[in-house]
Amino acid sequence: MKRSRLLPAVAATAALALVAGCSSDADSDAPAAASSGAFPVTIDHAFGSTTIDAAPERIVTMGWNAQDILGALDITPVGQPKYTYGADENGVMPWAQEFYDADATTLYEDPAAGEPDVEALATLAPDLVLAPYEGFPQSYYDTLSAVSPVVAYPGEAWQTTWQDQTTMIGEAVGKPTEAQALIDGMGQRLASEAEANPEFAGKTVAVVNLDTDTGQANVYMPSDPRVQVLNEMGFVNAPGVVALDEADSADTFFSTVSLENVQSFDADVIVAFTPEGYDLASVPALATLPAVASGSAVALSDEQVIAGLSNVNPVSTPWVLDRILPQLKDAATKAA
Repeated sequence: MKRSRLLPAVAATAALALVAGCSSDADSDAPAAASSGAFPVTIDHAFGSTTIDAAPERIVTMGWNAQDILGALDITPVGQPKYTYGADENGVMPWAQEFYDADATTLYEDPAAGEPDVEALATLAPDLVLAPYEGFPQSYYDTLSAVSPVVAYPGEAWQTTWQDQTTMIGEAVGKPTEAQALIDGMGQRLASEAEANPEFAGKTVAVVNLDTDTGQANVYMPSDPRVQVLNEMGFVNAPGVVALDEADSADTFFSTVSLENVQSFDADVIVAFTPEGYDLASVPALATLPAVASGSAVALSDEQVIAGLSNVNPVSTPWVLDRILPQLKDAATKAA
């Protein structure tokens, strides 16, 4: 999870000045905008609520997923994060290339530790910032809200379901019906995969990110969309993962455990994010897991595939399922 970075009051003042200086020029070349038929609309989130009075014309997205959902709704943001992990050379994820227009959308730096710089976002003159998944503190929200209306995450940071993200974005841009169609379409895809792969039903699953430098594993909790999308295809959460979640008083989306305690994420099927060439069976602690011994552990090292499973939305998920379903099917069969 990103660490919070508090911004001084002067940043908000400078940001407001930048907006004032850019707004008149920005309106003349705004990219594809939202619908105008569902406003005003008020959207509740973790920091209260945000009212959007009219169809936004200059949308900036933060974090994962929002720009993909906008693209599927035929809306072009004026700004979105520039990705490095899993992205193509232009800083855009492979499944979203068809939506990206370099002449209309600015890619801004999204630091790995801390929030995007408010002044940099302000230069884009946004009239709406979409961040229904990205985690940040109240202080950052307050500073950013001085620049533009912000739709923040509704509950815990980094734990908004893909359905809620899609619904919130659809409401914010005046396309709730189209957003519901995206939800229905992806729901049907997941249901069809569950039906086509009955071996998934009832198999316990754990999704982990193996940190080979520290000898630890980050185990994703049931509230994480990576886990939820597998649940929707029939997998159930491993008892050890549920126990880790119940013991976590911080309501985070992952729990870090030592590889000495690998039994805490023992499951019929383990989906593990690993470095290239990493052999699970070569690690003594991991070799003790039945899933590793039986071949029902799926090791994913391709950064684009890992990013695809980590960015859960109606655009990215079908793309990544096409690439990992054979491995999931093989693993579930071996676990039978």
